[in-house]
Amino acid sequence: MDSTVATFRASLLFMACAIIDSLFLIAIGLLAGIDLVILLPCSLVLASIWILIVYRRIDSFILKRIHAIPAKLGNYPGFQNLVEGVCISYGFRKPALFVVEDVAPNMMMVGRSPQCSNLVVTTGLLDRVQRPELEGLIAHELSRSRNRISYLEGALAILVAWPWSFIPTLVEKVSAKFIDPWSIAEIDIAAVGLTRYPPGLGKALESIHSDGREPTHNPRFCRHMWINPPSEPLVVTGFSTNDRIAALAEL
Repeated sequence: MDSTVATFRASLLFMACAIIDSLFLIAIGLLAGIDLVILLPCSLVLASIWILIVYRRIDSFILKRIHAIPAKLGNYPGFQNLVEGVCISYGFRKPALFVVEDVAPNMMMVGRSPQCSNLVVTTGLLDRVQRPELEGLIAHELSRSRNRISYLEGALAILVAWPWSFIPTLVEKVSAKFIDPWSIAEIDIAAVGLTRYPPGLGKALESIHSDGREPTHNPRFCRHMWINPPSEPLVVTGFSTNDRIAALAEL
């Protein structure tokens, strides 16, 4: 899935939610006896404002829920220098860096675009993987941002999985219409195409997956956004981590 398709699908989600919100406001207004001529423009304006607020707050909402804090300059020099090096080498825009103080090894990209991207890493991951493996993970997450997959995943998390979490089957069916099963595998291939070292990403995923621990602050609505999704995510993004490891071993 390229960036144009991912952006279009995320935009469709926002448009659909704006329409649903407008209809909801119209229904309430009609029950309250408000004239439809007044209701139509007012409901559209209010719904549009609400969706705009949601769009602007996607990143901060998710970062807060997983207890991510900004990585202060100099606190994680190895990680910070490696991210900067990968961005310079492969032409990525440098993301804001966040850390989750948790022993469970994992990584996540949160962001509406490469210009507004946030790379999240757990301290457990920094302690566990070697530099070539970490480079593969960083390249994967930056590729996910460049292709706008992180934007689509964030939209699904906030607009579908979070409000409809009490109907998991509905969330799964809706998300399946927007996420291609091959998307994550394509990002893996793009990442190793940059680093030219498939074992780096493969070993990193294997190390994370074999650890088995999950982040303490791990809401179900955004579990699919971790590079190694924890158990029982509401949104299923396609290939399992084991499938991805096996595919990378063939490259």
